[in-house]
Amino acid sequence: MLAKGSEPIILISLLFFATSMIFVPLSWFLLIPVAAFGILLGFSLFFFRDPERIAPEEEGVMVAPVDGRIVAIDELDNGNYRIQIQISIFNVHINRTPLSGTVINVQKQHGAFWPVWYKRKYEDKNARQHVDLKTDEGFEMRVTQISGIVAWRCVSYVSPGTHLERNQRFGLIRFGSAMRVEFPKSSGYKPVVKLNDKIRSGEMIIARKEQ
Repeated sequence: MLAKGSEPIILISLLFFATSMIFVPLSWFLLIPVAAFGILLGFSLFFFRDPERIAPEEEGVMVAPVDGRIVAIDELDNGNYRIQIQISIFNVHINRTPLSGTVINVQKQHGAFWPVWYKRKYEDKNARQHVDLKTDEGFEMRVTQISGIVAWRCVSYVSPGTHLERNQRFGLIRFGSAMRVEFPKSSGYKPVVKLNDKIRSGEMIIARKEQ
């Protein structure tokens, strides 16, 4: 299964590959661009893969919104927890809802395209998209898609008023970057991941509600 929103890139890659194949009989040297476009097509198909993920049946748990590595777990002055995930170009880039809830706002914020490995400048300067949720439990939380030097587009599948179930797809970040999950301490949820943990979206638990 391929990610929604990947169609233009895959079609362009396929068009270049198919067109280059037509001219191969003219010269064997044309096998070089054919190979290059074939690699591009293969990478596009790999990058935009969208495997099924099975969420845990346990109640009171928040699942990872994306594949990647935990790079920060912060307690903010506003009384929120914030978990930050760095995404490699080799990770699945589909974004999934951490908890069931209704979208109350989708906001794009323009900015730069710093690479995620360079002095953490991407954290405050890069372009991003915020998706605010009113969870079914009654509190508000925010999931932020952050662009990078390669990821020039954060794609949202939702709009205000859309109700999402936990683990439901809500967006895509093209070609690697980062994501943040922010939620209030008063919600009763507490992070259970550690720095450098590798996570899988929709399946792995990143926060659990304290009893």
